[in-house]
Amino acid sequence: MKNKFLNIACCLIIIAIAGTSCEKGPQFREFNYPAPKPTGLSPASGYPAINVTITGSNFDTLAGAVKVWFGGIQATNIVSAKGNQIVVQVPANAVSGKVSLQVWTNKIDSIGTYTVIAPPVINSVTSQNAQKNVAFPGDTVLIKGIRFGTDASKAVVQFNGTTATNVPFINDTLIKVVAPNGFSSGNVTLTMGGLTISGTPPIINPNAPGNITPYFLSNTGDTTKGGGFTNSGSLVSNRWGTLAAPWVTNTAAKNKTGVGGYSKDAPSGGTAGTLCLETWGNTPITDGIIYQPTSMPLPAGSYTLSVNYYTEVQQNSSVYLAVSSGNSGIPTLANISSALASVALSNPAVVGTTKPNLTETKTLNFTLSSSQVVSIGFLANLAWGNGTADPGCYIRVSWIKLVKN
Repeated sequence: MKNKFLNIACCLIIIAIAGTSCEKGPQFREFNYPAPKPTGLSPASGYPAINVTITGSNFDTLAGAVKVWFGGIQATNIVSAKGNQIVVQVPANAVSGKVSLQVWTNKIDSIGTYTVIAPPVINSVTSQNAQKNVAFPGDTVLIKGIRFGTDASKAVVQFNGTTATNVPFINDTLIKVVAPNGFSSGNVTLTMGGLTISGTPPIINPNAPGNITPYFLSNTGDTTKGGGFTNSGSLVSNRWGTLAAPWVTNTAAKNKTGVGGYSKDAPSGGTAGTLCLETWGNTPITDGIIYQPTSMPLPAGSYTLSVNYYTEVQQNSSVYLAVSSGNSGIPTLANISSALASVALSNPAVVGTTKPNLTETKTLNFTLSSSQVVSIGFLANLAWGNGTADPGCYIRVSWIKLVKN
């Protein structure tokens, strides 16, 4: 009897141990997500890259839980997710076919079909202005491409965000649009059927405030790197040259064996090529002028002209930055007061030395009461040096910049 009770006790212990060893350590909670119930897909046809809205219920608010396929191509951009609405961007490479939806682990093979329509394409944007990327408000701009249609009411044209209200002509390959008032320089965009595409090059409004240097001046150096002026022809002593067009250099400034105004020397940390005037080696400069006219008339208004330069010009010499009306240059020293505006650049060096010297940016403000071409340039009167005790004068311009205020 005793042995019987021992056997029963042993069995109970073994069962208890076995039961304990089978228990799970961590306790996991399983979630059973309800199946999504889509009820609508809009639009059911359109361009790649537009947004499509899926309506229904049992959707999740976490965009990462949602997957959508268009014709078997998975969308990479779930724009938003709500309990009753999903907004998804059609993939750029989508094909016509069924639309599939998955929310967490629940997948529906087809919630409808989407028909892909070939989108419009912009090939070029040009102004009827003489400069093809410049348009004043009221100028006509031509947008060339394909698949524009013929209904102007379906095409929204914007100039860097400003909507054009006058679209006098549209066909499948050409849109004529009038540049709106007050637009800022930038890209022209076309919106059709929920798709927005951008054209190049940017269209510049000369009336808009900002840096207008690239549109009215050329060969002006690089404001980010310093230097970068280009020369015309070969160099003398592998160093000196004459600035390339549209710069005009008079004979007085060509004091380096028939060339002058350009040096391939780079400013510290900059790129090769500077506007440079120097009188080392018995080469004085009297009324040396380097200028260029603006490529077209500047609109009436106020402007700031800036120049960055390094100078070892001595105190018995001078260099001016000047702006004059017309395209024929800037005045000599005797007539400098006749310029629209001028400013003397620094001449800090003690006569007979190269010090003190400095690098600075100097600005010149001027105002035009009417639209006109102006000449922008430099006037130099630099004393000669004997190459030994008197080293002469030296000025090196890294860049110039014109800003519409």
